[in-house]
Amino acid sequence: MNYKRRSLIFHITLILVAASITNTNAQTFSAGFNHALFNCASGTPECVGSNTSGQLGLGTWVSHSTPVQVSALNGIIAVDATYGNSLFLKNDGTVWAVGANGNGQLGNGTTTSEIAPVRVLGLTGITAIAASIDFSIFLKNDGTVWGVGNNTNGQLGDGTTVSKTTAVQVMGLTGITAISAGMAHSLFLKNDGTVWATGSNYYGQIGNQPYFGVQTPVEIAGASGITAIAAGGTHSLFLKNDQTVWGVGSNAYGQLGNSNVGHYIYNAFQIEGLSGISKLAGGFLFSLFLNNNGTVLASGANTYGQLGDNSTTDKSIPTAIPGLNGVIAIDAGVHFSMFLKSDGTLKSVGNNNSGQLGDGTNIQRLTPVLVNNVCANSLSIVQNHDKEALAVYPNPCHERLFIETTNFNLENGDTIVELSTLQGQLLKSTVLKTPATALLINDLKTGIYFVTIKSAKGVYSKKIVKN
Repeated sequence: MNYKRRSLIFHITLILVAASITNTNAQTFSAGFNHALFNCASGTPECVGSNTSGQLGLGTWVSHSTPVQVSALNGIIAVDATYGNSLFLKNDGTVWAVGANGNGQLGNGTTTSEIAPVRVLGLTGITAIAASIDFSIFLKNDGTVWGVGNNTNGQLGDGTTVSKTTAVQVMGLTGITAISAGMAHSLFLKNDGTVWATGSNYYGQIGNQPYFGVQTPVEIAGASGITAIAAGGTHSLFLKNDQTVWGVGSNAYGQLGNSNVGHYIYNAFQIEGLSGISKLAGGFLFSLFLNNNGTVLASGANTYGQLGDNSTTDKSIPTAIPGLNGVIAIDAGVHFSMFLKSDGTLKSVGNNNSGQLGDGTNIQRLTPVLVNNVCANSLSIVQNHDKEALAVYPNPCHERLFIETTNFNLENGDTIVELSTLQGQLLKSTVLKTPATALLINDLKTGIYFVTIKSAKGVYSKKIVKN
């Protein structure tokens, strides 16, 4: 759900093997209200949890407590789950949506709910998606932002408070690199490190602005050098280039991680005790912080155990989740949390009333449990007798692109990775010397590119999205 984030890591793995495999290190994921979505290497997403509004996209209203495929979709590179609807970004830059549509948030020109995915009208070249309770925003490859759905608080940023059933452009924004949607406000990260926002400000979630909010984007004072953003329900989080975290908005449950600043904060401030942070996730009334060392800290409301510390006690300062390590991606839903580990396993914790934790039960969990068989049968497989393995991630990517190889002979210096435009223009080229290699891509414009690995054993290409 994008009460966040969303600076989510996307991990798409291309596996080259001779036989069937069960590795699940291939999914991106999104935690919503009481359902979750997973993006698999095959491009066919999976889903779990409540389906009372058709939000799982299965063509039915049947809920599930273990992940199932959304067979109607393919070529999907990003997913976002929210209250009663879901968004899917396709590799051709189109967006598809399903579920509740009472405010036109599916963007298909109606307010009729759907149980099978429909295309969001008028959108092409989209590189990022963000879904809220009843509105959605979309980042285009030209750095503009578009929105659809409920607009009573000005969260669509088009200068009005009139809701929309087809997407409209957010006014005055260019050079945007990331987006995130809260309960009634929207956040936008610009390529100069500033943060802009529109919508409700009753809790201070868009900074020092009128409490009734704004209808066109304004810059959030005090937020500079920002590299990632995450909108919670009524609070906002910012990751700075020195890996510190800043916040603004509601702190009534400790979601801003400081017990000394009061309940409503209208000026961005640094959250104490957080350093070396690489990712953020904003839940409804809580926050998650991923440390460089693979551990996760959490603060805020814990009524359903979503902070993962084997209790239901709220936390006013960020506290490490016991026993959780090796984490590479996080997401916060309304009352549950999800974590992707470096070994490819996915864990979840918190409310499970609709099976949204994916462990095959409806039992609330106070410590993280394993999500069962995510993407286990939907990996992108290419036959190759050498049993090679190649992973290119995250996808979409932002600052760095990682290349991981297995069983490649790198000593000969004949394995090359190239980055090029869709038109074939070579932008970067380097020799792979180690099994794990990082390419700096922060100088690239937002858009779609090809990564090509060339070796004596073959040529392998992957399309990536830079956001």
